Amino acid sequence: MTLFFTLLPLYLFGNVHCLGMCGPLVMMLGQHRYRAFYFIGRLLSFSLAGLLAGEAGAVVQLFLKHYHLAETISFLCGLLIILWGVSLLLNWKTGLMQKIMQWKLLAYFNQRLSALLLKDTGWSTFLFGFFTLALPCGQTIVVFSACALVGNALVGLFNGFAFALLTTPSLVLAMHASTFLKRLKNYTNTVLGLSTIFVGALACCRGLAEMGWISHWILNPDSSTLYHIVIF
Repeated sequence: MTLFFTLLPLYLFGNVHCLGMCGPLVMMLGQHRYRAFYFIGRLLSFSLAGLLAGEAGAVVQLFLKHYHLAETISFLCGLLIILWGVSLLLNWKTGLMQKIMQWKLLAYFNQRLSALLLKDTGWSTFLFGFFTLALPCGQTIVVFSACALVGNALVGLFNGFAFALLTTPSLVLAMHASTFLKRLKNYTNTVLGLSTIFVGALACCRGLAEMGWISHWILNPDSSTLYHIVIF
């Protein structure tokens, strides 16, 4: 549950980001009779992504631990996450995500994904929800990077599911509202940037704590170590 509580602000405030970025797409599903399949597909893909990220992180950490590099990687990844948050706050227009958005193959994928909305079937709507995970989104990169840093498949599975579930309200709202999306989009970078910096700072602190430079922050130090809630 430690990772869940760490990422909870990002899950909750991420609704603003989802409204601004995915809201216009989801609005097209508002009158779709199979719109529930979109959410099923999205929940499944995000859960599987969390599972795979956690499992991959576990495998990588076994190697890194042998060479005492896991702590350093956690710290460096934290710095990268903080840099991403700062770029959102300062509204930097250039960067990796901008280049990804201009990638022709991704543009083709987006076109094919949008075509699924035109098919009035539950399966096509499910696939649309499932493959939205592949759309470029800094928020998903932060969440699944954090899952990989923890290195636990079940923790990754739970947080992938929680991430999709807790950002669902904004998408449901987007299906039935449109007038205030532009207003909320003005606050997207600020809210997501601050939340991202918070997650990155905790990742850095975790790396420093593993190095022994600072103490771990445990919310319930008097309980059994099995039930410790470690913030970093």
